[in-house]
Amino acid sequence: MSVEAVRVLLVEDSPSDAGLLQESLAQAEAGGFDFTHAESWAEAAGHLRRQRFDVMLLDLSLPDITGRDTFIRARAEAPELPIVVLTGQADEAVGLEAVRHGIQDYLIKGQAFGRQTARAIRYAIERKQAETALKAADASLQRERDQLDVRVRERTAELSEANTALQAEMAQRQRAEESQREVLRRLVAAEETERGRVSRELHDRLGQDLTAMKLGLQILRKQGACPPALRESVGKLESLADRLMQDIHRLSWELRPAALDDFGLEMALRRCTDEWAALSGVPVDLHSPGVNARRLTREVETTLYRIAREALTNVFRHASARRVSVLLERRADHVSLIVEDDGRGFDAAAMLRVPATEGKLGLLGMQERATLAGGSAEIESSRGAGTTVFVRLPLAFEPEPTKPATTSRKHGGKK
Repeated sequence: MSVEAVRVLLVEDSPSDAGLLQESLAQAEAGGFDFTHAESWAEAAGHLRRQRFDVMLLDLSLPDITGRDTFIRARAEAPELPIVVLTGQADEAVGLEAVRHGIQDYLIKGQAFGRQTARAIRYAIERKQAETALKAADASLQRERDQLDVRVRERTAELSEANTALQAEMAQRQRAEESQREVLRRLVAAEETERGRVSRELHDRLGQDLTAMKLGLQILRKQGACPPALRESVGKLESLADRLMQDIHRLSWELRPAALDDFGLEMALRRCTDEWAALSGVPVDLHSPGVNARRLTREVETTLYRIAREALTNVFRHASARRVSVLLERRADHVSLIVEDDGRGFDAAAMLRVPATEGKLGLLGMQERATLAGGSAEIESSRGAGTTVFVRLPLAFEPEPTKPATTSRKHGGKK
Protein backbone atom coordinates (compact mmCIF):
# COMPACT_ATOMS: atom_id res chain seq x y z
CA MET A 1 0.00 0.00 0.00
CA SER A 2 1.58 3.26 -1.18
CA VAL A 3 1.78 6.24 1.20
CA GLU A 4 0.70 9.58 -0.26
CA ALA A 5 3.51 12.16 -0.38
CA VAL A 6 3.35 15.20 1.90
CA ARG A 7 2.45 18.30 -0.11
CA VAL A 8 4.92 21.00 0.88
CA LEU A 9 4.74 24.70 -0.05
CA LEU A 10 8.36 25.89 0.10
CA VAL A 11 8.56 29.70 0.34
CA GLU A 12 12.23 30.52 -0.24
CA ASP A 13 13.69 33.41 -2.33
CA SER A 14 17.03 31.61 -2.82
CA PRO A 15 16.79 28.93 -5.56
CA SER A 16 20.02 27.30 -4.37
CA ASP A 17 18.79 27.01 -0.77
CA ALA A 18 15.49 25.68 -2.04
CA GLY A 19 17.20 23.04 -4.20
CA LEU A 20 19.52 22.01 -1.38
CA LEU A 21 16.60 21.60 0.99
CA GLN A 22 14.59 19.52 -1.47
CA GLU A 23 17.56 17.30 -2.21
CA SER A 24 18.31 16.67 1.49
CA LEU A 25 14.66 15.85 2.20
CA ALA A 26 14.50 13.51 -0.81
CA GLN A 27 17.53 11.66 0.57
CA ALA A 28 15.96 11.49 4.04
CA GLU A 29 12.59 10.23 2.78
CA ALA A 30 12.58 9.14 -0.87
CA GLY A 31 9.21 10.01 -2.41
CA GLY A 32 7.89 11.28 0.90
CA PHE A 33 7.49 14.94 -0.13
CA ASP A 34 5.87 16.74 -3.06
CA PHE A 35 7.26 20.31 -3.30
CA THR A 36 5.76 23.51 -4.69
CA HIS A 37 8.32 26.34 -4.68
CA ALA A 38 7.54 30.07 -4.34
CA GLU A 39 10.24 32.78 -4.28
CA SER A 40 8.00 35.58 -2.88
CA TRP A 41 5.06 35.91 -0.58
CA ALA A 42 2.82 37.08 -3.42
CA GLU A 43 3.62 33.91 -5.35
CA ALA A 44 3.08 31.77 -2.23
CA ALA A 45 -0.27 33.43 -1.57
CA GLY A 46 -1.34 32.59 -5.13
CA HIS A 47 -0.49 28.92 -4.60
CA LEU A 48 -2.42 28.88 -1.31
CA ARG A 49 -5.54 30.14 -3.05
CA ARG A 50 -5.31 27.54 -5.84
CA GLN A 51 -4.01 24.42 -4.09
CA ARG A 52 -4.22 22.51 -0.84
CA PHE A 53 -1.01 21.82 1.07
CA ASP A 54 -0.09 19.71 4.09
CA VAL A 55 2.65 22.01 5.41
CA MET A 56 4.45 25.27 4.63
CA LEU A 57 8.23 25.81 4.94
CA LEU A 58 8.65 29.55 5.31
CA ASP A 59 11.76 31.73 4.99
CA LEU A 60 11.55 35.05 6.88
CA SER A 61 13.54 37.06 4.28
CA LEU A 62 11.48 37.46 1.10
CA PRO A 63 11.62 40.15 -1.56
CA ASP A 64 8.15 41.50 -0.68
CA ILE A 65 8.02 40.87 3.11
CA THR A 66 10.53 40.16 5.88
CA GLY A 67 10.85 39.38 9.57
CA ARG A 68 7.89 38.97 11.93
CA ASP A 69 5.44 40.26 9.31
CA THR A 70 6.18 37.15 7.26
CA PHE A 71 4.80 34.55 9.69
CA ILE A 72 2.04 36.91 10.83
CA ARG A 73 0.86 37.27 7.21
CA ALA A 74 1.27 33.54 6.58
CA ARG A 75 -0.79 32.57 9.63
CA ALA A 76 -3.52 35.05 8.65
CA GLU A 77 -3.59 33.70 5.07
CA ALA A 78 -3.54 30.00 6.08
CA PRO A 79 -4.88 29.70 9.67
CA GLU A 80 -5.26 25.92 9.56
CA LEU A 81 -2.02 25.04 7.71
CA PRO A 82 1.00 23.75 9.70
CA ILE A 83 3.90 26.21 9.27
CA VAL A 84 7.59 25.59 9.92
CA VAL A 85 9.85 28.65 9.84
CA LEU A 86 13.21 27.94 8.17
CA THR A 87 15.45 31.00 8.44
CA GLY A 88 19.02 32.10 8.84
CA GLN A 89 18.07 34.45 11.73
CA ALA A 90 19.03 32.77 15.00
CA ASP A 91 16.87 35.13 17.08
CA GLU A 92 15.30 33.48 20.15
CA ALA A 93 12.80 36.32 20.68
CA VAL A 94 11.57 36.01 17.09
CA GLY A 95 11.26 32.24 17.52
CA LEU A 96 9.18 32.60 20.70
CA GLU A 97 6.93 35.15 19.06
CA ALA A 98 6.48 32.83 16.07
CA VAL A 99 5.35 30.03 18.40
CA ARG A 100 2.92 32.44 20.11
CA HIS A 101 1.40 33.16 16.67
CA GLY A 102 0.77 29.47 16.08
CA ILE A 103 3.91 28.52 14.16
CA GLN A 104 4.63 24.82 14.76
CA ASP A 105 8.46 24.96 14.64
CA TYR A 106 11.40 27.36 14.16
CA LEU A 107 14.51 25.96 12.38
CA ILE A 108 17.85 27.61 11.57
CA LYS A 109 19.30 27.10 8.10
CA GLY A 110 22.55 25.21 8.11
CA GLN A 111 21.61 23.44 11.38
CA ALA A 112 18.45 21.68 10.31
CA PHE A 113 18.50 19.70 7.08
CA GLY A 114 17.71 16.19 6.03
CA ARG A 115 16.22 13.93 8.65
CA GLN A 116 15.87 16.68 11.26
CA THR A 117 13.82 18.83 8.90
CA ALA A 118 11.77 15.81 7.82
CA ARG A 119 11.00 15.04 11.48
CA ALA A 120 10.10 18.71 12.06
CA ILE A 121 7.68 18.60 9.11
CA ARG A 122 6.04 15.39 10.33
CA TYR A 123 5.85 16.77 13.88
CA ALA A 124 4.36 20.07 12.65
CA ILE A 125 1.65 18.22 10.76
CA GLU A 126 0.85 15.96 13.73
CA ARG A 127 0.86 18.89 16.15
CA LYS A 128 -1.44 20.92 13.92
CA GLN A 129 -3.77 17.95 13.55
CA ALA A 130 -3.78 17.55 17.35
CA GLU A 131 -4.47 21.26 17.79
CA THR A 132 -7.29 21.08 15.25
CA ALA A 133 -8.76 17.99 16.93
CA LEU A 134 -8.45 19.68 20.31
CA LYS A 135 -10.18 22.79 18.99
CA ALA A 136 -12.92 20.63 17.48
CA ALA A 137 -13.29 18.79 20.78
CA ASP A 138 -13.38 22.09 22.67
CA ALA A 139 -15.96 23.43 20.23
CA SER A 140 -18.02 20.24 20.60
CA LEU A 141 -17.71 20.41 24.37
CA GLN A 142 -18.76 24.06 24.35
CA ARG A 143 -21.76 23.18 22.18
CA GLU A 144 -22.66 20.42 24.64
CA ARG A 145 -22.28 22.88 27.50
CA ASP A 146 -24.43 25.41 25.72
CA GLN A 147 -27.06 22.76 25.00
CA LEU A 148 -26.84 21.58 28.60
CA ASP A 149 -27.24 25.16 29.82
CA VAL A 150 -30.29 25.53 27.60
CA ARG A 151 -31.76 22.25 28.89
CA VAL A 152 -30.98 23.22 32.48
CA ARG A 153 -32.65 26.60 32.00
CA GLU A 154 -35.64 24.95 30.34
CA ARG A 155 -35.86 22.31 33.08
CA THR A 156 -35.41 24.95 35.77
CA ALA A 157 -38.21 26.98 34.21
CA GLU A 158 -40.43 23.86 34.08
CA LEU A 159 -39.64 23.03 37.70
CA SER A 160 -40.26 26.63 38.69
CA GLU A 161 -43.64 26.58 36.95
CA ALA A 162 -44.46 23.22 38.53
CA ASN A 163 -43.38 24.50 41.93
CA THR A 164 -45.46 27.63 41.51
CA ALA A 165 -48.45 25.53 40.48
CA LEU A 166 -47.86 23.17 43.41
CA GLN A 167 -47.60 26.05 45.86
CA ALA A 168 -50.79 27.54 44.44
CA GLU A 169 -52.51 24.16 44.76
CA MET A 170 -51.21 23.73 48.31
CA ALA A 171 -52.38 27.23 49.22
CA GLN A 172 -55.78 26.50 47.69
CA ARG A 173 -55.96 23.19 49.56
CA GLN A 174 -54.96 24.90 52.80
CA ARG A 175 -57.66 27.50 52.27
CA ALA A 176 -60.18 24.75 51.54
CA GLU A 177 -59.10 22.80 54.64
CA GLU A 178 -59.26 25.93 56.76
CA SER A 179 -62.71 26.70 55.36
CA GLN A 180 -63.77 23.15 56.14
CA ARG A 181 -62.41 23.43 59.67
CA GLU A 182 -64.21 26.75 60.10
CA VAL A 183 -67.46 25.16 58.93
CA LEU A 184 -66.93 22.28 61.35
CA ARG A 185 -66.16 24.70 64.17
CA ARG A 186 -69.37 26.57 63.44
CA LEU A 187 -71.31 23.30 63.31
CA VAL A 188 -69.86 22.24 66.65
CA ALA A 189 -70.66 25.65 68.13
CA ALA A 190 -74.19 25.50 66.69
CA GLU A 191 -74.60 21.98 68.07
CA GLU A 192 -73.51 23.11 71.53
CA THR A 193 -75.86 26.09 71.36
CA GLU A 194 -78.75 23.84 70.38
CA ARG A 195 -77.80 21.35 73.09
CA GLY A 196 -77.92 24.18 75.63
CA ARG A 197 -81.30 25.38 74.37
CA VAL A 198 -82.84 21.91 74.46
CA SER A 199 -81.27 21.27 77.87
CA ARG A 200 -82.82 24.44 79.27
CA GLU A 201 -86.18 23.63 77.70
CA LEU A 202 -86.16 20.18 79.28
CA HIS A 203 -85.03 21.44 82.66
CA ASP A 204 -87.04 24.62 82.89
CA ARG A 205 -90.31 23.93 81.09
CA LEU A 206 -90.82 20.17 81.10
CA GLY A 207 -89.22 19.83 84.52
CA GLN A 208 -91.50 22.52 85.94
CA ASP A 209 -94.56 20.91 84.35
CA LEU A 210 -93.67 17.55 85.85
CA THR A 211 -93.08 19.15 89.21
CA ALA A 212 -96.49 20.80 89.04
CA MET A 213 -98.07 17.50 88.01
CA LYS A 214 -96.40 15.69 90.91
CA LEU A 215 -97.64 18.30 93.40
CA GLY A 216 -101.15 17.94 92.02
CA LEU A 217 -100.97 14.18 92.34
CA GLN A 218 -99.80 14.53 95.93
CA ILE A 219 -102.74 16.81 96.75
CA LEU A 220 -105.13 14.36 95.08
CA ARG A 221 -103.68 11.39 96.97
CA LYS A 222 -103.97 13.16 100.32
CA GLN A 223 -107.66 13.95 99.94
CA GLY A 224 -109.60 11.93 102.48
CA ALA A 225 -112.44 11.05 100.12
CA CYS A 226 -110.04 9.42 97.64
CA PRO A 227 -110.84 5.68 97.21
CA PRO A 228 -107.99 3.25 98.01
CA ALA A 229 -107.71 2.01 94.44
CA LEU A 230 -107.44 5.56 93.11
CA ARG A 231 -104.91 6.43 95.83
CA GLU A 232 -102.75 3.49 94.70
CA SER A 233 -102.95 4.62 91.07
CA VAL A 234 -102.05 8.16 92.04
CA GLY A 235 -99.02 6.84 93.99
CA LYS A 236 -97.83 4.98 90.89
CA LEU A 237 -98.21 8.14 88.83
CA GLU A 238 -96.14 10.03 91.41
CA SER A 239 -93.38 7.42 91.12
CA LEU A 240 -93.54 7.69 87.32
CA ALA A 241 -93.29 11.48 87.57
CA ASP A 242 -90.21 11.09 89.82
CA ARG A 243 -88.55 8.80 87.27
CA LEU A 244 -89.39 11.17 84.44
CA MET A 245 -87.95 14.08 86.38
CA GLN A 246 -84.73 12.12 87.00
CA ASP A 247 -84.51 11.13 83.34
CA ILE A 248 -85.10 14.71 82.22
CA HIS A 249 -82.46 15.93 84.64
CA ARG A 250 -79.99 13.33 83.32
CA LEU A 251 -80.77 14.13 79.66
CA SER A 252 -80.49 17.83 80.36
CA TRP A 253 -77.09 17.29 81.96
CA GLU A 254 -75.87 15.10 79.11
CA LEU A 255 -77.01 17.59 76.49
CA ARG A 256 -75.30 20.57 78.11
CA PRO A 257 -74.43 20.67 81.80
CA ALA A 258 -75.49 23.95 83.30
CA ALA A 259 -72.46 23.86 85.59
CA LEU A 260 -70.18 24.16 82.54
CA ASP A 261 -71.69 27.52 81.63
CA ASP A 262 -72.37 28.75 85.15
CA PHE A 263 -69.35 27.58 87.15
CA GLY A 264 -66.69 26.51 84.65
CA LEU A 265 -64.87 23.44 83.49
CA GLU A 266 -63.52 22.21 86.81
CA MET A 267 -66.95 22.09 88.47
CA ALA A 268 -68.52 20.41 85.44
CA LEU A 269 -65.79 17.78 85.32
CA ARG A 270 -66.03 17.13 89.04
CA ARG A 271 -69.74 16.50 88.82
CA CYS A 272 -69.27 14.40 85.67
CA THR A 273 -66.61 12.19 87.29
CA ASP A 274 -68.65 11.84 90.50
CA GLU A 275 -71.70 10.68 88.58
CA TRP A 276 -69.59 8.41 86.36
CA ALA A 277 -67.94 6.82 89.44
CA ALA A 278 -71.33 6.28 91.07
CA LEU A 279 -72.69 4.67 87.87
CA SER A 280 -69.67 2.47 87.10
CA GLY A 281 -68.50 1.68 90.62
CA VAL A 282 -64.95 2.64 89.59
CA PRO A 283 -63.24 5.42 91.61
CA VAL A 284 -61.99 8.47 89.69
CA ASP A 285 -59.16 10.72 90.87
CA LEU A 286 -59.64 14.23 89.51
CA HIS A 287 -56.80 16.74 89.82
CA SER A 288 -57.19 20.25 88.39
CA PRO A 289 -54.64 22.60 89.97
CA GLY A 290 -55.13 26.28 89.12
CA VAL A 291 -57.63 25.74 86.32
CA ASN A 292 -60.33 27.95 87.79
CA ALA A 293 -58.02 30.92 88.34
CA ARG A 294 -59.52 32.40 85.18
CA ARG A 295 -62.24 31.10 82.88
CA LEU A 296 -61.11 29.56 79.61
CA THR A 297 -63.00 30.29 76.42
CA ARG A 298 -66.27 28.49 75.81
CA GLU A 299 -64.73 26.55 72.90
CA VAL A 300 -61.77 25.30 74.96
CA GLU A 301 -63.89 24.34 77.97
CA THR A 302 -66.47 22.57 75.82
CA THR A 303 -63.80 20.68 73.89
CA LEU A 304 -62.04 19.46 77.03
CA TYR A 305 -65.31 18.50 78.69
CA ARG A 306 -66.57 16.54 75.67
CA ILE A 307 -63.26 14.70 75.22
CA ALA A 308 -63.08 13.82 78.91
CA ARG A 309 -66.68 12.54 78.83
CA GLU A 310 -66.01 10.50 75.67
CA ALA A 311 -62.87 9.01 77.21
CA LEU A 312 -64.80 8.02 80.36
CA THR A 313 -67.56 6.52 78.20
CA ASN A 314 -64.96 4.38 76.40
CA VAL A 315 -63.54 3.26 79.75
CA PHE A 316 -67.02 2.29 80.96
CA ARG A 317 -67.82 0.32 77.77
CA HIS A 318 -64.53 -1.38 76.97
CA ALA A 319 -61.80 -1.09 79.60
CA SER A 320 -62.94 -3.12 82.66
CA ALA A 321 -60.76 -0.74 84.68
CA ARG A 322 -60.33 -0.73 88.46
CA ARG A 323 -59.21 2.89 88.70
CA VAL A 324 -59.32 6.02 86.55
CA SER A 325 -57.47 9.30 86.91
CA VAL A 326 -58.23 12.64 85.26
CA LEU A 327 -55.64 15.41 85.29
CA LEU A 328 -56.54 18.91 84.08
CA GLU A 329 -53.59 21.29 84.17
CA ARG A 330 -52.92 24.81 82.92
CA ARG A 331 -49.43 25.75 81.76
CA ALA A 332 -47.89 28.98 80.48
CA ASP A 333 -49.19 28.64 76.92
CA HIS A 334 -51.49 25.62 76.89
CA VAL A 335 -53.96 23.58 78.89
CA SER A 336 -53.64 19.81 79.01
CA LEU A 337 -56.04 17.00 79.84
CA ILE A 338 -54.92 13.45 80.66
CA VAL A 339 -57.41 10.63 81.17
CA GLU A 340 -55.74 7.39 82.25
CA ASP A 341 -57.12 3.99 83.23
CA ASP A 342 -55.62 0.66 84.31
CA GLY A 343 -57.97 -1.42 82.14
CA ARG A 344 -57.28 -4.11 79.59
CA GLY A 345 -56.16 -1.68 76.88
CA PHE A 346 -56.11 -2.25 73.13
CA ASP A 347 -53.90 -1.84 70.07
CA ALA A 348 -54.44 1.87 69.37
CA ALA A 349 -52.48 1.94 66.10
CA ALA A 350 -54.38 -1.07 64.72
CA MET A 351 -57.72 0.38 65.83
CA LEU A 352 -57.08 3.62 63.91
CA ARG A 353 -56.18 1.65 60.75
CA VAL A 354 -59.30 -0.50 60.54
CA PRO A 355 -62.57 0.66 58.91
CA ALA A 356 -64.90 2.83 60.96
CA THR A 357 -66.32 1.21 64.07
CA GLU A 358 -68.12 2.63 67.07
CA GLY A 359 -64.96 2.57 69.19
CA LYS A 360 -62.85 4.05 66.43
CA LEU A 361 -65.38 6.83 65.83
CA GLY A 362 -65.01 7.78 69.48
CA LEU A 363 -61.22 7.99 69.13
CA LEU A 364 -61.46 9.94 65.89
CA GLY A 365 -64.08 12.22 67.41
CA MET A 366 -61.72 13.15 70.27
CA GLN A 367 -58.90 13.87 67.82
CA GLU A 368 -61.21 15.86 65.54
CA ARG A 369 -62.51 17.99 68.41
CA ALA A 370 -58.97 18.76 69.58
CA THR A 371 -57.85 19.65 66.04
CA LEU A 372 -60.80 22.01 65.53
CA ALA A 373 -59.80 23.81 68.73
CA GLY A 374 -56.26 24.24 67.41
CA GLY A 375 -54.72 21.48 69.53
CA SER A 376 -54.03 17.77 69.44
CA ALA A 377 -55.20 14.53 71.02
CA GLU A 378 -53.13 11.37 71.26
CA ILE A 379 -54.20 7.93 72.44
CA GLU A 380 -51.62 5.55 73.89
CA SER A 381 -52.66 2.02 74.68
CA SER A 382 -51.53 -1.59 74.44
CA ARG A 383 -53.20 -4.82 75.42
CA GLY A 384 -53.11 -5.38 79.18
CA ALA A 385 -51.48 -2.01 79.91
CA GLY A 386 -54.43 0.37 80.11
CA THR A 387 -55.13 3.46 78.04
CA THR A 388 -54.02 7.08 78.27
CA VAL A 389 -55.58 9.99 76.38
CA PHE A 390 -53.37 13.09 76.06
CA VAL A 391 -55.04 16.35 75.00
CA ARG A 392 -53.25 19.64 74.54
CA LEU A 393 -55.00 22.87 73.55
CA PRO A 394 -53.63 26.39 73.20
CA LEU A 395 -54.46 28.56 76.18
CA ALA A 396 -57.29 31.00 75.53
CA PHE A 397 -59.23 33.00 78.11
CA GLU A 398 -62.57 34.72 78.14
CA PRO A 399 -62.10 38.50 78.09
CA GLU A 400 -62.05 40.12 81.48
CA PRO A 401 -65.26 42.05 82.25
CA THR A 402 -64.72 45.77 82.03
CA LYS A 403 -64.93 47.57 85.34
CA PRO A 404 -67.19 50.64 85.47
CA ALA A 405 -65.31 53.89 85.62
CA THR A 406 -65.30 55.52 89.06
CA THR A 407 -65.33 59.25 89.60
CA SER A 408 -63.48 60.86 92.44
CA ARG A 409 -64.86 63.84 94.29
CA LYS A 410 -62.63 66.48 95.72
CA HIS A 411 -63.68 67.85 99.04
CA GLY A 412 -63.11 71.42 99.92
CA GLY A 413 -64.50 74.83 99.38
CA LYS A 414 -67.99 75.95 100.29
CA LYS A 415 -70.72 73.33 100.71
